[in-house]
Amino acid sequence: MINGHGDDLHKYENISLNFSSNIYPRADISPLLEYLKQHLDSIRTYPEPDAASLEEAIAEKIGIPKENVLATAGATEAIYLIAQTLRSWQTFNVKYPAFSEYEDACRMHLYREDVLGNLMWVCNPCNPTGEVVSDIEIIELLQRHRYLIVDQSYEDYTNEKVMTPAEAVRIPNLIQIHSLTKKYAVPGLRIGYITANAGIIRLLRGNIRPWSINTLAIEAGKYLLQNSKGAVPDMVEYLRCTQRLRFSLAALEGLEARPTKTNFILCRLKKGKASELKEWLAREKGILIRDASNFRGLYEGHFRVVSSNDEDNNILVAAIKEFLDIKKAANQAASEQKQEFGTDRQC
Repeated sequence: MINGHGDDLHKYENISLNFSSNIYPRADISPLLEYLKQHLDSIRTYPEPDAASLEEAIAEKIGIPKENVLATAGATEAIYLIAQTLRSWQTFNVKYPAFSEYEDACRMHLYREDVLGNLMWVCNPCNPTGEVVSDIEIIELLQRHRYLIVDQSYEDYTNEKVMTPAEAVRIPNLIQIHSLTKKYAVPGLRIGYITANAGIIRLLRGNIRPWSINTLAIEAGKYLLQNSKGAVPDMVEYLRCTQRLRFSLAALEGLEARPTKTNFILCRLKKGKASELKEWLAREKGILIRDASNFRGLYEGHFRVVSSNDEDNNILVAAIKEFLDIKKAANQAASEQKQEFGTDRQC
């Protein structure tokens, strides 16, 4: 099992601002909570073995036949299910840096990594870089690989064009992964789904475990699909807020902030370790960020933050600036001490 994800809030006490998860941190889920209170008694019975009613609701919402939808316990179950089902194709490749579970799922089922792998995994928008792959690039990849798996878990956090399920299900070797968890900011419920042509969905359904999705998650998913437009009330303004945060971070001496097309930002300390910054922020400021150094292709200085509102974002920037100033002062003091020591030795 992969460890070191974002939102490891369970490891810390007294965190007041959480920038470590890519999910909108200001979502109002109070209507859902009230609805679920009225359905708590449903846990007395088993859920639907195949979450059929949830799949019907998803299919109706996105405008494709039910035969093209498979509900899963979050996007993560979808990843491991796809790797298990298609393991006879033996080779894989990933567009790095990306979510570590793609590689892990293939490793578990004894795939061999190859640049021309039969299974190609793409995260779009990409976690952790915030890049968006165009439809033209998707078509090019489809021509080079037996199956293309596109994880679109963050599709609801960008205004860039990504391929819709209605477009994708007409392509025989394209599999999409989607996340209601992220769309509606309910990560504890673990609700995702796969869209693909009906033949692939039948293959995947043959390997999914019964009762994969619990009763409350099914009820929550159906309620949200019918009653909520998503976690973010104004995506245009939210992404503008994200850009303001990026510009503020990029202006800090000793820090790089990568351009992004979504609500999270990949940053890099020019000197030092992201793990040290993370622990200092948690201990001294009650702020949690994502140490991104464990993403393949990234390094010890990389970290990732999600955008909140301007007020919270400004608190984050000020805290990181304080950390950088402290490190700079310490390095200058050490340098001066070293120079003084060297002068004494010459005397």
